[in-house]
Amino acid sequence: MTSTIARTTDLLVWSAADAAGLPAARAAVLDRLGSDPGGVAELARELRSRDHGPYRGALACHDVDQAVAALRRGRGLEGKHPAAERPLALLFSGVGEQFPGMAWDLHTTQPVFRAAAERCFAALGPLGDELRELLVRPPAPPAAPAGDLRAMLAAREVPQGPLSHTRLGQPAVFVVEHATAELLRSWGLVPEAVLGYSLGEYAAACAAGVLTPEDALRLVSWRAERIEELPEGGMLAVAAPRAEVEPWLGDAVDVSAVTGPHQTVVGGPAAAVAELAVRLTDAGVPFQRVGARHGFHTRTMAPLAAELRAWITGNATLSAPRTRLAANVTGTWATAAQATDPDYWARHLTHPVELLSGLGALWRDVDPVALELGPGEGLTAYARHHPACDRPRLARVQPTLTAAGAGTGTAALLTALGRLWTAGLRVDWARLDGAGGTEVTGSDSDSDSDKNSTENTGSAA
Repeated sequence: MTSTIARTTDLLVWSAADAAGLPAARAAVLDRLGSDPGGVAELARELRSRDHGPYRGALACHDVDQAVAALRRGRGLEGKHPAAERPLALLFSGVGEQFPGMAWDLHTTQPVFRAAAERCFAALGPLGDELRELLVRPPAPPAAPAGDLRAMLAAREVPQGPLSHTRLGQPAVFVVEHATAELLRSWGLVPEAVLGYSLGEYAAACAAGVLTPEDALRLVSWRAERIEELPEGGMLAVAAPRAEVEPWLGDAVDVSAVTGPHQTVVGGPAAAVAELAVRLTDAGVPFQRVGARHGFHTRTMAPLAAELRAWITGNATLSAPRTRLAANVTGTWATAAQATDPDYWARHLTHPVELLSGLGALWRDVDPVALELGPGEGLTAYARHHPACDRPRLARVQPTLTAAGAGTGTAALLTALGRLWTAGLRVDWARLDGAGGTEVTGSDSDSDSDKNSTENTGSAA
């Protein structure tokens, strides 16, 4: 099945034999837009059909005026180094940045995404109807922040609405990630490695062939409903290494995830986390509250471990990974024995997410271009802040679904593809346009992208 990019957003590309030739190539695109101001779709198709040099630029745009303004500025559109082929990795985020309407644009414009999402909704019965209403309605516009700093910071919080509830938020994120992965696969974008953060490991395991979409969806839904029944907890992202954070935890709070060399997520019962927040504040230790109603990946999940193990044994089929799968529990590649052992998934529920180590394995052993699937840019930020991510690697990691109010799914997805194309992603444009084509692989270069100024702390589970 193929899918066509909606022509409300299109992707202009240009290239040159060397870096010095890029401004002239961009100017030629500007000239064509000026001589034929009727639209960008025809020009975009023409540009994508050409043979291209190793130095590249790309722009996702809605109309001629937007394209002209961006091309004249020219910032952040072009790679600094020539393309060099590399494998593709997909990164699946956890919950924490989901928002109502996050699937609206892709569900409306992309038939493959819509079909995959609808299969998920149908499999979930009444819950699927509830998720459809939440995910595919037009998202609310972002609220304008007030003038004071506190209000501006508060405005940055993700408006999760009903999706803040675990029973809704976790299957919602899985549906969006699975449907996006299916859309990319229909375009020939097949990963050589996958990594998921917390709940995202289920979508990653599905993409790797460990779980069928049906089994993964039923497992995620059952797991989320059972977690919802547990006492509420909380989580904090602390700006300190794990070794420095652990002495603060006391008897009830655990390390939940190690997301960076200087960031550790902790969680536990709500009262214990609140008390820890007071002590950290008094000591001047920076932290941020994570948008989570439970202490994911801590001892608070232990009452479900045996039930989860039994549910998987009786209701799901686990297969050896067909694609490299980074394991949260170990921080390295999942073996066939681990991936097919229900006990691994029970441990995944209660053990910390070793994201820092997992990203290290990805950079060391695969050295990919990477697309983050799921809402927000949490894994993109973590991957870019990893010690192994030097400057040439920054442009090789891109988000595909920006945060609430930051743009449509199609525009974000095209922007990501364009940036990775400038970094060397080999794209079969005919297949992306719905005319058939061949498989797509990934590759590398640097671009004008830079690291985020601060590490992202939104993802919770």
